[in-house]
Amino acid sequence: MHANALALTRQCIEAISVVELGICKHAGAEGILLKWEDDRATAGELRKWLQANVWPHYGRGLWTEPWDVFMRELASAIQPYAHYGRDLAQWQLRLHGMVEVKDDPTAAAQGFIEMRPRAYDPQKATRITLFHGLLTYVLGRVWMASNRGDDEFDALIGRLGTALGKSRYLDGHATNWSQQFWAMLWDRGGGTALE
Repeated sequence: MHANALALTRQCIEAISVVELGICKHAGAEGILLKWEDDRATAGELRKWLQANVWPHYGRGLWTEPWDVFMRELASAIQPYAHYGRDLAQWQLRLHGMVEVKDDPTAAAQGFIEMRPRAYDPQKATRITLFHGLLTYVLGRVWMASNRGDDEFDALIGRLGTALGKSRYLDGHATNWSQQFWAMLWDRGGGTALE
């Protein structure tokens, strides 16, 4: 279930690009959207077009980075989870904990992993909820950029972005997005991360 949710998250990133082209009010948006509809433009090409023509006007991303950098990094980091592979397969496992092996200097750590159908991992579920919160934030920012003047909505999306940016599962302005979707997180104390 966690792997399925993450794969759908990737599809949502691509769907937001299509929605954004439909509401961004840029003169060339309809043309690129029609190309996509006719299978003459990929989701990646839509994002490249948005990055070149629309995103530079959105201001900052989740932290201090420009919006186009935030979106490029987010979409790139989740790309490996679009298709079933070893990275996505790890989201099907439950990590119970890690312990360092003190007697064996060649062994860094040992992990205890549960493998069974529908193995529920509360940390993975929490992280998926965070990622879905990021999708809501992104869609809210897209709406704000295209529909100026709703100060109450803008303030709510701003507060959501601030709260997401402070998540213990993200590391602030220095976020390495390629690591944010790793399936296994743990701390050096032996537990799963952030317990």
